[in-house]
Amino acid sequence: MKKFTFFAIIVIIASSFSLRAQNTTYRWAVGLNWQFEDFNSVHLSVPDQFKYTKWQGYKFPSAISVGRNINPSFNVFGQFGISKLEMDRMKDLGQELSSDKFWTGDINIAYKLANGYIMKETSWFDPYVYLGFGAASIKDLDATNGTSYIKQVTGVGFNFWLTETVGLNVQGAYDYMITPKLSTTEAKRDDYMHYTLGIKYRFGAKDTDGDGVKDKDDLCPEVPGKVELAGCPDKDNDGIADKDDACPDVAGKPEFKGCPDTDGDGIIDSEDACPTVAGKKELNGCPDKDGDGVADKDDKCPDSPGKKELGGCPDRDNDGIADNDDACPDVKGIAQFNGCPDTDGDGVADKDDKCPDVFGVASNFGCPEVKKFEYFKVVYFGIDKSVMMTKYTKDLDEVVTIMNDHADVSVAIEGYADSQGNDAYNMKLSEKRADYVINYLVKKGVAKTRLMKKALGEANPVGDNKTATGRAQNRRVEIKTVN
Repeated sequence: MKKFTFFAIIVIIASSFSLRAQNTTYRWAVGLNWQFEDFNSVHLSVPDQFKYTKWQGYKFPSAISVGRNINPSFNVFGQFGISKLEMDRMKDLGQELSSDKFWTGDINIAYKLANGYIMKETSWFDPYVYLGFGAASIKDLDATNGTSYIKQVTGVGFNFWLTETVGLNVQGAYDYMITPKLSTTEAKRDDYMHYTLGIKYRFGAKDTDGDGVKDKDDLCPEVPGKVELAGCPDKDNDGIADKDDACPDVAGKPEFKGCPDTDGDGIIDSEDACPTVAGKKELNGCPDKDGDGVADKDDKCPDSPGKKELGGCPDRDNDGIADNDDACPDVKGIAQFNGCPDTDGDGVADKDDKCPDVFGVASNFGCPEVKKFEYFKVVYFGIDKSVMMTKYTKDLDEVVTIMNDHADVSVAIEGYADSQGNDAYNMKLSEKRADYVINYLVKKGVAKTRLMKKALGEANPVGDNKTATGRAQNRRVEIKTVN
């Protein structure tokens, strides 16, 4: 375990570097390695481990590994290897062998530091720690005891990716023998350090949509597409990927983001009000023969320059009525008299005006209106509140001033609520709001007999109760004159 501690320190130091890491693009990896064992250093102190290490190995390749990616942080891998032990060295360690062959196999789960949290997933330096279980076989001289072992593996490893798929792999592990159990009186355990060094190749890049473009390079990985468009489809075959094509079902031009321009006037068909006739941009692609700024399709007088507000028709007397609708095209008039004049301009034809030389109203036969005083004011309340918002105090003070100036005026005080809550509750709330306004006005000196209270609950909404703004408009008290 001392050897593992040393390698753990290396991993912690290395995790501070990040350049270009392994990612989850390639799901599988295989490796060919040299395998080495050291039965000596596990019994020594840390300073003596490398000084007295007795590595024993075999020719290349002496081990193979196969791994599968689970997620950015975890891999599983299995490895099998064979080594050739030197009998004299093993004898020095208290182990007499009848065979120089030693094999080992294990399956492990590895935690990757290049996982996007500790180091970048795209780093070329890809360290990991791993834990696993396996078996080992070694023969004693009499080939009767300790022939095979069940072991626990604890180790660290490093991938150095030279290309996207090929890299160097180095691993070091402590193999702890679980069974058979050893005598407590024995001087040395059969545990050993286990090293591999070799080449790793990863493969199995996903191509979800099967279009020949790997998911990592595919801009549209879920939909089959064209290689030249980075895996994206092009339904209309105009050379523009559907995801970038504003008109994916109709072939178009690159300068118009894949949309067509049939009449060639520089305006795409979908925005061209006259897609088959070349026109002006300011008229949405439609022509204007008389040049009055009104498209021919909308021009009621396409051959005579006119005014936009009159549908492109002329108005000689400038009374706002097109000449073709004006009964008096050369004399300024008003629309309700088909362009003819009204001497006093009160909207009542002179023939019906009892006061033709005095401005009046139609309701009084063209004579001046006898006006009555009218006044209207609204104040608002917060959600579920019967106390008015303070910013409307000045509005109630204005009501007091008006009523002092017009002693013969009475007002209705109408309380309202929004639709939240039940009808009975809202009716009571609207009454409390009306009472608040009445009490305020009375305290300011307005006679209560001039104030008529009405509680109307959710009735007569002025705003949409489905929105917060609308509900705020409905939490109100209206103050209006009563004549």
